[in-house]
Amino acid sequence: MAAVEALESSSALPEPQTLTEISDDEINLPPSDDEDDALAAAKKEPVAADGDAAEDNDEAAKNDPQMNGVMVLTLLDKIIGAVDQIQQTQNGLETRQQEMERTVTSIQGELTKLTKSHSTTSNSVNKMMEKVRKVSVNVKTVRANLEKQGGQIKKLENNEAELLKRRNFKVMIYQIEPGIHPRRLVQYADESLWSNGHRAGTITG
Repeated sequence: MAAVEALESSSALPEPQTLTEISDDEINLPPSDDEDDALAAAKKEPVAADGDAAEDNDEAAKNDPQMNGVMVLTLLDKIIGAVDQIQQTQNGLETRQQEMERTVTSIQGELTKLTKSHSTTSNSVNKMMEKVRKVSVNVKTVRANLEKQGGQIKKLENNEAELLKRRNFKVMIYQIEPGIHPRRLVQYADESLWSNGHRAGTITG
């Protein structure tokens, strides 16, 4: 209220006037009757002004508690608004934190699943590697056997070729018919071989 009254009093002031030059004669003129009356009135005005100031002080003293109460209420409203805003911000942060915790939990679950699948895959790979090692060992064994058989076959082929070159030895296999004695079969074979002019051995079975 005091600020409002100060603004009203400042608005009621007269507008400033321009200054004019005054000569020395005008300055030294004796005061007129009107000026004497004005001086006397001016001497009386301070007393009235002091009384008005006292009344203003009393009114200000009466209005100060109201102004203080309004200011306190305004400050309380501002504080309450700030506290509400802080609570809203805190609630938003708590919500975000909960969402982040859920996300972290889901990521941990996925990592656990990935670890389990990785361990399972590694076990499967190890088993496959063991099987591959066994198969490779078997392949090596089979290859060695095949190489041995190949060497034996080559030896047999060489022997067969050498025998074919010589043509001095023939193997004849006879099947014994029922009713023929083995001695007679050997004798018959010897006669047939010698009659052809070749030397041969007989194998009966």
